[in-house]
Amino acid sequence: MALRRVFLLRSVAPRVAALSTKPQTQELPPASPEAVRGCRAAKAVRPPVPAVDFTNTQEAYRSRRSWELARNLLVLRLCASPVLLAHHEQLLQFARKLLGQRMFERLMKMTFYGHFVAGEDQESIRPLIRHNKAFGVGFILDYGMEEDLSPEEAERQEMESCTSEAERDGSGANKREKQYQVHPAFGDRRDGVISARTYFYASEAKCDNYMENLLQCIEASGGASDGGFSAIKLTALGRPQFLLQFSDVLTRWRRFFHQMAAEQGQAGRAAVDTKLEVAVLQESIAKMGIASRAEIEGWFTPETLGVSGTVDLLDWNSLIDSRTQLSRHLVVPNVQTGQLEPLLSRFTEEEEQQMKRMLQRMDILAKKAKEAGVRLMIDAEQSYFQPAISRLALEMQRRFNVEKPFIFNTFQCYLKDAYDNVTMDMELARREGWCFGAKLVRGAYMAQERARAVEIGYEDPINPTYEATNAMYHRCLNYVLEELKHSTKAEVMVASHNEDTVRFTLCRMKELGLHPADGQVCFGQLLGMCDQISFPLGQAGFPVYKYVPYGPVMEVLPYLSRRALENSSIMKGAQQERRLLWQELRRRLRTGSLFHRPA
Repeated sequence: MALRRVFLLRSVAPRVAALSTKPQTQELPPASPEAVRGCRAAKAVRPPVPAVDFTNTQEAYRSRRSWELARNLLVLRLCASPVLLAHHEQLLQFARKLLGQRMFERLMKMTFYGHFVAGEDQESIRPLIRHNKAFGVGFILDYGMEEDLSPEEAERQEMESCTSEAERDGSGANKREKQYQVHPAFGDRRDGVISARTYFYASEAKCDNYMENLLQCIEASGGASDGGFSAIKLTALGRPQFLLQFSDVLTRWRRFFHQMAAEQGQAGRAAVDTKLEVAVLQESIAKMGIASRAEIEGWFTPETLGVSGTVDLLDWNSLIDSRTQLSRHLVVPNVQTGQLEPLLSRFTEEEEQQMKRMLQRMDILAKKAKEAGVRLMIDAEQSYFQPAISRLALEMQRRFNVEKPFIFNTFQCYLKDAYDNVTMDMELARREGWCFGAKLVRGAYMAQERARAVEIGYEDPINPTYEATNAMYHRCLNYVLEELKHSTKAEVMVASHNEDTVRFTLCRMKELGLHPADGQVCFGQLLGMCDQISFPLGQAGFPVYKYVPYGPVMEVLPYLSRRALENSSIMKGAQQERRLLWQELRRRLRTGSLFHRPA
């Protein structure tokens, strides 16, 4: 029963197929020779991919008027001032008191808000979206509202929402691993985070309110233009306690697999290459006393695992499907004590209902997006939530990514296990026949993650250096691009402001024969950042999207604060952007085109 409660996607949402090692493919009739020749001819006549020049300022800023360039230059310069950034909150409060609400909002719209935010509501964002679309740049719409809580209130809400009732009243000990336990020093998840919105659970009614805002965002995406995205965060949709508990379950079960692999001499292998011998595995489990030998043999049958005689991580994960006989035996050895411990905790009836409502909200959003023709981008969050978020995103992909990628999961490449995460999900999509959709990012929580690991006492999940993160990003990206060559239904978004990474992608696409017209590879940057990358890509025919927040001025101020801080944290890229803006303004002044009107 406990397992069913954790894996509610098997019962609350429409039932999906169990994990299987057999590819779920449909046989298609052979194509006629005429069709084959026609397909080849169509590919042959596609225009060659134009070269992309990130230093041609005239082309990069062709979509912008001169006053917009001047504003961009001003905002980026202010973001580079350590003195202003150190006191930006006090300065904003002072300006608001001095100017009054109306004039303060007007000032924001002329500067920071106008630079980083598309508008206040569905109607006001449409001109910018249509304008960017005319120059080849799409959008990922994101309702930027965020509560401006005090650190104390944020900590209180986090501590309460990440603790179960049994843990609060003392009737149940917290057996979660350290990484998946809440800690007061990190109750305010905004601390040390400069580029991601943060939601705190207050009540089920507040989650319903967030869902309504997201439904409106999806509706706005569908009404603004074809082919857009909407971004969602799962911590906005329910109690984070469940994400912590679910992540703990998934991590411990995966670690158990790697412990068995080490016993079979396969330590250190990539997850996608690790395969356990079934006979040896059965013997190991029997020695632990988890179940009788006859029961264990019943778990590993050709019907459940195929006839290969081996078990990989995807097979292993399939064993904790709620319909397997292993459910009631779901225990793993504790590394410290050596004792067998149950993976799952019991929930109260109210907690079960809260978890069901979280999954129902996800289902409602996905169905609404499907109806509106809008793709959903599941944002990544802290590493202690991420295993659960990725698993829930995967379940949504199984259901909705039937004909094309509709749900995109986000992979953070600053994580040490990023390559395993990407490769295993892509392999699962191949086996089960659904369409893989991914966004690759470096990650937004590095400083907080490192400090938390040191304070609480667990292994740092982040790559040791920036260079290691770059290498991981390119390794994951290269693997996906190689797979795209053979899987025409998979897609990836290269979400990066790093010019070297974009150039690497363009080079590999050319080597692998991946044409931008196929739409399998797209690029993403934030609104107000790196236009010198986004617009040359779009004008050259590559699919590229701006992450476009919108919302009332006062409700997106926390977002604006972090945008300013993020620009200060990537000074090298910001300096390059400011140099190009100056260069274009001087060119226009010199050539008499200062009053340039985009056409």
